[in-house]
Amino acid sequence: MQQILFTIPILKDRFPPDGIPVPGFGTMLFVAFIVVALWGSRRARRIGLPPERFQDFVLWIFVGGLIGARILYMIQYSHHFPDRSLLGWLGAFLKIWEGGIVFYGSVVGGVLAYGLFYWLVLRHLRISNWQLADVIAPLIAAGVAIGRLGCWLNGCCWGQVACVATASVPLGTAHFPLLPAHARPQLVADWGLQTTTGFALTRTNHRLPLADPRSRVLAVEAGSAAEQAGLEAGDRIVRVNGQPNAILLEPLGTAEMIETVWQKWQAWGIGQEERTPSGRRVLRCDTLEDYLQLRQRLTHTGLETQIYVDDLFNEWVRDWPRGHNRLRLSVERQGQTLDLPPFVPRTVGLYPTQLYETVSMLLLLPVLLLYYPYRRHDGQLLVLLMLGYAVHRFINESLRIEPAYTFGLTLSQWGSLVVAAAAVILEAYLWRTQPSRWRRSPPSAPVSSAPAPPTS
Repeated sequence: MQQILFTIPILKDRFPPDGIPVPGFGTMLFVAFIVVALWGSRRARRIGLPPERFQDFVLWIFVGGLIGARILYMIQYSHHFPDRSLLGWLGAFLKIWEGGIVFYGSVVGGVLAYGLFYWLVLRHLRISNWQLADVIAPLIAAGVAIGRLGCWLNGCCWGQVACVATASVPLGTAHFPLLPAHARPQLVADWGLQTTTGFALTRTNHRLPLADPRSRVLAVEAGSAAEQAGLEAGDRIVRVNGQPNAILLEPLGTAEMIETVWQKWQAWGIGQEERTPSGRRVLRCDTLEDYLQLRQRLTHTGLETQIYVDDLFNEWVRDWPRGHNRLRLSVERQGQTLDLPPFVPRTVGLYPTQLYETVSMLLLLPVLLLYYPYRRHDGQLLVLLMLGYAVHRFINESLRIEPAYTFGLTLSQWGSLVVAAAAVILEAYLWRTQPSRWRRSPPSAPVSSAPAPPTS
């Protein structure tokens, strides 16, 4: 994983500390766009589409697909976007370089963009829809293959915990260097093993606990990087990557109740207001003394049941700073504060489902290219792509940790069934309406070698 490929050393005041970051995910999307645009310009000549018009077409489809993919992701994972205001949603939508897109959303967005571009441009050029579909089908497979490499670099779309037997198989397992949220419930809640950092934390009472609410280590996985760094069960995390493991308080309830709590906090002058990386408005207490003083006042006012308490470490686990791999902890152990050497958290083996999709599309790509001259009718390559991707995605989705819906299927598995059914219906339609390329022209009559009869 390489969320940030490199940084451009300019505007360091706006992008501290090293300058403008170049994300791996965005880079792969850019590479996919360039490959599709350049390669497609050559293929488009086969159907009489000028290269400059095809490049316009790719731009429309790319933007439309990106918008659709992002919108569907934000709908499916709406709980990741706590700011429900129009500006809040728009701001979150524009942070697409951080990842968070759904492929089938890109299909919907791309189809809508295609329809608009066809109405405005292609119909005036008398370009066949189905001939164009066969031209772009291999390009879609190539674009998906490159795009999933971006998912690998970004650290999203990972699979569930892999079985031990796959450890020796190429691409059987992969170890994630950060803290992927999707694996945490399976590791901790379902199996009771560990967190993805190689150590588990004690469950905390987030309803304004009496004692120190900062994270305490429950257990450390044997042989993990955390154990090698010296972390032990019972350690209290007091600093994270050079910052105090601040205690974060968030008022709950109606808007009026929340505003009442904030007015009291501002009047007391304890702690400081800030926004977390996930956008939550919290009061930050950098010291335990500030927290205990604030808690005592809240108890006297009867507001303690309306406060959610967390710490900076847990907040970072939910939304790890992009481009950071190393974790540096200071812990409190038997009354002493110890600075541990930095280490890179590693997960247990997870299925690299993004790379499975890249391999699958790279296998499908030559099939599409080789079948192109032998297709029965225009549009058949698109049907083959739809069927191939739907089958792959349905199987690959079973290796991922995604919320299940009706009949235990994920949203993408239902999407795969819809795409497969649409492919069958489309093939039946094209079989009846498109002329067959397999029919040969009738043979011409043989030329006789006998001399012509004499004329009188």
